[in-house]
Amino acid sequence: MLIGKLAGAAGVNIQTIRFYEREGLLRPPQRSHAGYRNYEAGDLEQVQFIRRCQELGFSLAEIKQLMELHGAVSSLPQPLRRRPAEIRAMLALGCDRLRTIDQKIRALRSIQRQLRGFLQRLRSASLRECPGSSNPDGRKKPGNGAGRAASAATRAKSSRISS
Repeated sequence: MLIGKLAGAAGVNIQTIRFYEREGLLRPPQRSHAGYRNYEAGDLEQVQFIRRCQELGFSLAEIKQLMELHGAVSSLPQPLRRRPAEIRAMLALGCDRLRTIDQKIRALRSIQRQLRGFLQRLRSASLRECPGSSNPDGRKKPGNGAGRAASAATRAKSSRISS
């Protein structure tokens, strides 16, 4: 398949495919006689794997390391009777990333709870109150003084007339 078809199937830009090749994340494809890149189905799987890893927060260097480790492990004879250094390294990297993801999930849940509380307070606010009529601490803001001044003038006028 040509680069445009690969990019479209993977949901990425053509420049992304070229970038992955330059960074060593995607093997250089065979070329046609006209110089066009010819990709295989395995290349599509590779690009999709890279994108999934990026979505999970892996850096490109970490993805490259995972791919190298995967290649090393897949070439080991089956069944594995011991855990070689490559497998331990892959496990350590995966566990570290899992801890980071768990931390992000906890942070997102905290933000979610705060947002739900905020929305609930907005829903339960009295519609009779004018928006912005309360301080952030919930107390009523003092008036602008115009209403108090007018009523004081009215009281003063009344007291002069009655005297």
